[in-house]
Amino acid sequence: MSGDAGSQSGVPLRVLSDPTPRVIGWGRRWRTRLTILVVVQVAMILHIVVWWIGLPFGWETLSPVEPSESIVTVSDGIINAGAIFFAAALLSTAVLGRWFCGWGCHVVLLQDWCLRLMRRAGVRPRAFRSRLLMLAPFVLASYMFLWPVFYRLVWAPLVESRTPEWHGFRLELLTRDLWATMPGVGVGIAFLFICGFATVYVLGAKGFCTYGCPYGGFFAPIDRLSLRRVTVSDACRGCAHCTAACTSNVRVHEQVATWGKVIDVGCMKTTDCIEACPNDALSMQWSLPVLRSKPPQDVQAPRKRWDLSWTEEVILAAIMLMSVLAWRGSYGLVPLLMSLGVASILTWMLWKSSRLLRDPAASFHRSVLKKSGALTRTGGVFLAITVLASLATVQAGATRVMGSVADSYADGLRRRINSPIRTGVSQMSLDEAADARVAIEWYTLAGSIGRGGIGFADDPNHLLAMARLHAGLGAIDEAAALLQETESIAKPNQDVAIESFMVRVSTHPPENVLLWADGVLRTHVDWAGLRRICVQWALARGDLRAASRLSAGPDIWKYEAMARVQAGDLKQAVLNLRRYLNAAPGDALAWVTLARVLLQDGDVTAADAAAAEAHGLRGGFDPSARGDLDRELEAYEFDRRQRDAQSAP
Repeated sequence: MSGDAGSQSGVPLRVLSDPTPRVIGWGRRWRTRLTILVVVQVAMILHIVVWWIGLPFGWETLSPVEPSESIVTVSDGIINAGAIFFAAALLSTAVLGRWFCGWGCHVVLLQDWCLRLMRRAGVRPRAFRSRLLMLAPFVLASYMFLWPVFYRLVWAPLVESRTPEWHGFRLELLTRDLWATMPGVGVGIAFLFICGFATVYVLGAKGFCTYGCPYGGFFAPIDRLSLRRVTVSDACRGCAHCTAACTSNVRVHEQVATWGKVIDVGCMKTTDCIEACPNDALSMQWSLPVLRSKPPQDVQAPRKRWDLSWTEEVILAAIMLMSVLAWRGSYGLVPLLMSLGVASILTWMLWKSSRLLRDPAASFHRSVLKKSGALTRTGGVFLAITVLASLATVQAGATRVMGSVADSYADGLRRRINSPIRTGVSQMSLDEAADARVAIEWYTLAGSIGRGGIGFADDPNHLLAMARLHAGLGAIDEAAALLQETESIAKPNQDVAIESFMVRVSTHPPENVLLWADGVLRTHVDWAGLRRICVQWALARGDLRAASRLSAGPDIWKYEAMARVQAGDLKQAVLNLRRYLNAAPGDALAWVTLARVLLQDGDVTAADAAAAEAHGLRGGFDPSARGDLDRELEAYEFDRRQRDAQSAP
């Protein structure tokens, strides 16, 4: 996001017919920066490889060192490696400027590599300059990182009349599923092509940084506070080699001629301009913060010029917003950042097409699109591609709308299959069943053409919702088929696994269900929701051994103790309960259970001490939970009186 990138003045920008490596920034400094960026890439790859190797052994690895992981910090209070990394990058930006973008971002490496390939092919991408569209990164950053806080503190209490749960901040630096929040390989390749090559080709050297990177939405304004900037000396001759070399789309020669330094917040401190200067007039120096861009009194402010009129700005901003909404999450595949990259490219294509239809002549790079009022073959192909891309966007948006309509019918029905269901028996009333069938029709219409819908592919989220609805209607076979299809096109997903468990409970023998649950939970140790449901199922069947085996952490000892009590092995039950309570000393109900087992084993003194521990924890319970604890304590007191009565002479 370049706040002053549209500045232009009378300071000339000379055209370099045969730029040298020094001029285009491919010298020693560029090689140093390239080496650092490659090291960053290698570190990312090694992180993934170590995680992949450790999968069969259940190893934990560092959580993704990715700024987007900070979303769970502001929404759920989970401080992970990505949040710490992003905080460090923001703090360092306040001192050193926007250095991270140029020296530590893997997407910048991709864009620089694509730019170099294009320059070798004789293509010199021109920066597309828009006032409103440049605000997209800040808007996106606010939505990702500020909206969750505003929602929790303001929106939910005032508008929804509820206060979301907040358990405070907690540190979670390790994970067993590094890829849980990452897209699939195919989506990743598409993202790299769109946000690397395509954005550079049509929007300029740092096209994605300018119009699609949410982190830049924070880095850019913070850069105003930075103390480190490119400055100029009296040796400057105004040759503009610096601007030709800059890959951040900053007009360096204008900046230094006006302010004596580069104040454009789009400057990524790559220092390519410093190396390109033939007079060594540029250098990186400490400088006071630049909170305002007003030039000195004796210097004329650069005149800002943009590619769009204000009417075009407003229209294209609306188109870009609608395109983002259409593509985001479409078919259950497109992540938010990729949707922004697609939307920015489509918005540019529509603008270029409008100019192509209005102007008597038009070209793009070395291709002539229109000449003397007549479209060329290349221009016709460009218009055809724009139309197809627009139709695909409309199609994606239509599937999203239809899916939302289906969700509105289905949301109130999901609770109907939160417990194991009976084959062929509907758990819904007649009105609910009617809503379920309407929802299924809308989901089908939003699905793939092969299924009778309008989309290119099926959204696994829609398939999962349809499976839930069919299960609620008692159509277990249809639900099982949809779940199997969902599993085949989606990456491992806890929600899908929970629904699959519900169906298996209704259609498979218990031993098969247990075998399936064992395998899934061994692979996905962090799926606490599925584990809780599986343990509850085992407890409902009275299979305490299975509950212990399906548990994780201290709960293993609790359920193992219950199984030992059932088998009459009281001493081992006491030992297991004490192991559990050492790890979970705040479980008052477990203290009561220990007291009753000790009393049954004859250790009255220890039993009374355990009951006293439970009494001491009673004040921290809410009224509903306190009732359960009081009933257990009353049962203990009854057992205690019974024992005293039996032992009385």
